[in-house]
Amino acid sequence: MTQVTPMYFSSAITASVLAFFASMHSLHAAPAASELLQQHSAAMVTKTQLTGPGAEAFSKELLGSEVWQHELFDSGPVDQPEQVIQLLFEIWKTDQSLGSRPVDRGMATACALEGPRREWGTAEMLPRYQFFQSKWKYGLLNNLYGNLSVYERRYLARGVQHGGLNSIPSMEYQNQEICLPAEKYTGACWYARWILHNPFGDSIHGPQYYAPFHDSWDNYAEVIRNVGGVCGSLSNFGAAAAIANGIPALTMGEPGHCAYAVMTQPDNWQPAYSLSWQRGTHTSFHGSSWGWHVYNAKGQRYPSDSKASGDLRRLAEYYLAKKNFTKAIETIRTARTRYPLDWENWSQSVHILNTGHAAPSQWQDLHQDTLKILAPVSGEIAYHLLKSYVYPKVLPSGNDKLPQRKAILLAFQRSVADWGLARWDYQDALQHQLKLLGDDPVARDAFMASAFAIHAEKNVFTPDILAAQLNSVGTDEKRLHAFISSIGRSLSKGKDGSFNGVINTLARSVLPDAAKRGDKATFQYIGKLTAKIHGECDVKPEKFPGILLSSGGTFGIQKPGNRWDDPSRHWGVIEEHGGDFHTDSTPATATVQLGNYGHLSGVVIVTRNGNFGRLVNAKLQSSIDGKEWTDLHTFKQHGRVHRIDLREKNINAGYVRVIHEGQPSLHFNKFLVYGAKKN
Repeated sequence: MTQVTPMYFSSAITASVLAFFASMHSLHAAPAASELLQQHSAAMVTKTQLTGPGAEAFSKELLGSEVWQHELFDSGPVDQPEQVIQLLFEIWKTDQSLGSRPVDRGMATACALEGPRREWGTAEMLPRYQFFQSKWKYGLLNNLYGNLSVYERRYLARGVQHGGLNSIPSMEYQNQEICLPAEKYTGACWYARWILHNPFGDSIHGPQYYAPFHDSWDNYAEVIRNVGGVCGSLSNFGAAAAIANGIPALTMGEPGHCAYAVMTQPDNWQPAYSLSWQRGTHTSFHGSSWGWHVYNAKGQRYPSDSKASGDLRRLAEYYLAKKNFTKAIETIRTARTRYPLDWENWSQSVHILNTGHAAPSQWQDLHQDTLKILAPVSGEIAYHLLKSYVYPKVLPSGNDKLPQRKAILLAFQRSVADWGLARWDYQDALQHQLKLLGDDPVARDAFMASAFAIHAEKNVFTPDILAAQLNSVGTDEKRLHAFISSIGRSLSKGKDGSFNGVINTLARSVLPDAAKRGDKATFQYIGKLTAKIHGECDVKPEKFPGILLSSGGTFGIQKPGNRWDDPSRHWGVIEEHGGDFHTDSTPATATVQLGNYGHLSGVVIVTRNGNFGRLVNAKLQSSIDGKEWTDLHTFKQHGRVHRIDLREKNINAGYVRVIHEGQPSLHFNKFLVYGAKKN
């Protein structure tokens, strides 16, 4: 057997590269972007130590093509570059003209980039490249395929989560059988039926679901299509069908569910079979959430920007290697501010600042750039950067520095006005900020009130703030009242309906909880804010003698906030103003905790206009303590207005309710209780 001598470059190429490096050391000016790219590429190829026939020719072609070098090094992260270049060489050896065909060169490069990330070598990636090369040659891929960037081709190279669907027979089957316009692949999952148990009774969650059928059809895709499956199999089938036809797609995990997404057109990824915004992508770059996916995809949308961004990073790396930290920091700041959608600019900023032992002011510059430039695009990615790298450098510690910490943390709250590229776990960031703030409950509550005020007008993050604060306060009514008063004062000053949305949000969160706890003060404080939002009920029946005992109390139903019910309208139900509610469970129950304990003279009910018969056979009951109930009246007639005279019954009560044992639906505009106040 002939021994193969390692071949890196020809002597002429080696001498040229060495001379180039020597000349660069003698110059004060930084090399041009193309020269830095050449240096970087040459260093990677040299480190790979390619051997065997074709090694010199491949190296010469790669190092002679600036376009190819950009495609290789500026199309997302390059993990294990030596393995990438080795794999690209192995593919090139089987198709040595691919470098002259941009579409095939891009696909080969994508396969090489994804191979090490998948732990796939030539045996897996070469057939994958050949599949796409052949299908494109004979016009058997979607037209979208021809214009994909190398980054977008990486989704094709990687395939889906379920390995059997990545086999060439499965891809051939789906390429032949499921040919659709790009936007229709969001429904390709339904080519297979949803079925939990196979015909033998085996659950898909067990190992035997597909086992009896492997020899019945020629490939895994055909098995799934004929046998069926649940969300995991169907989503993988749909994504794999798109990929087999040259359309980028990926699978995703959601809480208790599997979904997928398809690139239906440039710059548009469409979730499919999706039930939640909480998606974890199975093909990911830098981060695996849906927000990270959208961020990375947009950052790689225009290859010209990716190239320019990469050029700036290589220039920063050059200065860093020369220990010119000032120029390195200056250059990478230009990169991150000019191309904020490229995460590698931010991560390299951190690396350079750490390596160069940056001054506090330079970390503060990164902090300000994150808030000003990155946070409005993606609060999720901005907070990841702050949490992981920036806050440890810019946040002062100690109780005496609490005001400064609060100001810095609130600066992030001011920097995010909406979800940005995609919805994300804002509440997790909020909880982390509270930990950074410290353990003082007074300081925490003040911070939360400030955060609420910052977001009140747009009302995007206020539900999360309220949920977190109500959970934190728990049963401490003193803290709750202080918090409610703090945010209520600012909301009550809103003009021209500017805070209507957030008042509704606040009421929907607070009123049911206050009613459940019997907290009249909170129920009334927040409820009164809703009066200027929701108009009065124009039905005004005759009153009973005495005062309106229900006024100033609380009102609740057993399942507030169901599909027909808006808790922000509950306050008016027990006031002359009028409001609205709708129960949704049997027995239907609507309960008033009276504002004043008293001797009852009568009850007035105005039902919502329609379905009057639902009140028939319901009972009106009273209670001293809300535990033991006494029947007062049974409703027998249809109608919108009901007046129940109780003057002859000698009833003292602190609570009044209507309960219907036979059905789930009660819906009133008014539930007014009159009588004489008693101590």
